[in-house]
Amino acid sequence: MVQSAADFRRMKGVGPVLGKRLYDAGFDSFAKIAEAGEDGLIKVRGVNRRHIGSILEQARVLAGMELGDQQPPAQLMQQRVVGVREKVENLAQSTRDRFAGEMSEKCGRKLGADLEKIENALLQMHDFGNKRSKRIAKILNKAEKKVTGLEDAILKKVRKGFKKARKAVLKALA
Repeated sequence: MVQSAADFRRMKGVGPVLGKRLYDAGFDSFAKIAEAGEDGLIKVRGVNRRHIGSILEQARVLAGMELGDQQPPAQLMQQRVVGVREKVENLAQSTRDRFAGEMSEKCGRKLGADLEKIENALLQMHDFGNKRSKRIAKILNKAEKKVTGLEDAILKKVRKGFKKARKAVLKALA
């Protein structure tokens, strides 16, 4: 069903100007707003980032869409933490296999200590509030970038990547 710009004012946080901008951006129904998601709404000039979640939820309700289709943010974040943990553990295992003889040396021992700290920190990331979830998401991205591409690297480079990832992850718990 096609709405007018005035219909969008039924959503809290959307006034006449923003309603018109949404309509002009091609959102002619509540369903299209809901389907656009955060990425789609952020492109519309004048949308307050803090209200995007609320606007999307209201658009889903007004469009008659099921809210059960989406997972809660805390559950999504938990899945993200598990994914990063698996990536770190897989890299650690492949590193242990490749450098079995060198793991008893200083660099190998430090790598093991960093790995243990990263895993413990990731295990502690289970209680997410709205304010912390964005910060934790950024930190998880940063940690993941630090360990990406280290599958074929030398032991020293792997150690350096784990050290940077450890610092990023521990920052989330501070």
